[in-house]
Amino acid sequence: MTQKLRYIKRKLITSDKELGFGTLYNDKQTRLINKDGTYNYVRKGLPFSETFNIYHKLIESSTLQIISVIFGWYLAMNFIFVSLYYAAGIEGINGMKHGSTLEEFWEVYFFSAQTLTTVGYGRVNPMGALTGAITSLEALVGLMSFAIITGLLFARFSKAPSMILFSKNGLIAPFNWNGKDIPAFMFRTANRLSTNLMNMKAQVSLRILEADEQGELKTKFYGLTLERETITFFPSNWTIVHPIDENSPLYGLSKEEMEIAKPEFLVILNGFDETFDQNIFERTSYSYNDLIWGAKFVKIFDFNENGQGVVDLGKINNYETKNIDHLFSQLLTEA
Repeated sequence: MTQKLRYIKRKLITSDKELGFGTLYNDKQTRLINKDGTYNYVRKGLPFSETFNIYHKLIESSTLQIISVIFGWYLAMNFIFVSLYYAAGIEGINGMKHGSTLEEFWEVYFFSAQTLTTVGYGRVNPMGALTGAITSLEALVGLMSFAIITGLLFARFSKAPSMILFSKNGLIAPFNWNGKDIPAFMFRTANRLSTNLMNMKAQVSLRILEADEQGELKTKFYGLTLERETITFFPSNWTIVHPIDENSPLYGLSKEEMEIAKPEFLVILNGFDETFDQNIFERTSYSYNDLIWGAKFVKIFDFNENGQGVVDLGKINNYETKNIDHLFSQLLTEA
């Protein structure tokens, strides 16, 4: 791209701040925060054992993943102890029905499963010191493992789930601010569960490349002023808007300049969830490639015949551009 980012002297902006991401510039870095709220960083330089935490990994895993881990562990433990019973000699298991090799294997396997879970139906029992030692070890492993699994499942169920939906795209669109139509950055959020969320607060920061007086690009961070930063109740949807007025770090930038500046809007929403009796936090970001120019969100809130509010969450990403592009180009020229 041959066009350069011009230097703009900003007198009114006092919210320049460091968010903890550093100020180094890399033209290959697309975003600091991924759409799912995770940080777009890779850690290196330390042994795997010092950077990997299995508890944290399991807590953050999906339900399908953790169920797969539990069943995988259960099968693996049984096969390990079945191998030990065979190594010690299956004649040390009293009451076992002998038959084909496969039938004997299943007898030993289910004996292991009973021992691991401390069920012990009574028909089969160990004989001899070696087999007894193996069953004692297996019972200990089972008790400790199931205690850990119980704690892990409780931690997952007691953790508040992700409750906030974010629109896929952010919009740069006209917005009436102090009686005047000006461009604005906006995105939409919604409460996806029937939970009582309240005292919601939005914080949006901007990472952007700016040219200094010598024309060199520098990474800058700004806290953005929002049309409304807090709402008391959050039963439906909320469109969060940053007006691009003379106090905005985006003021005066054309669409082409913004493409060079590579803005990234870093979003944090937090509030209180009455169901879990705790504060919840949600993160996401919008890069330049996520922006739609000259559009507006379609209406997703209405009332039914009983007077109840209805939110169509399937339309949270929907927008329309009809009869907006021409107006927006005029507003951007005026800015």
